[in-house]
Amino acid sequence: MDTPVVTVKLFAALRDAAGTGEVSVAAPTTLPTLLQELSERFGQRFADRLRVAAVMVDGMPTDPESERPVPAGAEVALLPPFAGG
Repeated sequence: MDTPVVTVKLFAALRDAAGTGEVSVAAPTTLPTLLQELSERFGQRFADRLRVAAVMVDGMPTDPESERPVPAGAEVALLPPFAGG
């Protein structure tokens, strides 16, 4: 039986800091738990860049402090901060 996972896509500086563009995390989870796990896995350089990242869950901008469950099969994208204009 396959273990349920959340797919995390990493872009730009986060991808560079992690050394990969995609990782899987056990599901279900919450964003704070997921982000903490990734920071521990990839280290301080990654954590520093994560602080300014934009977070999307299944294509929707999401508050990184949201405790709402992120279910199995979801895709979380961690992107560079967006500039307004």
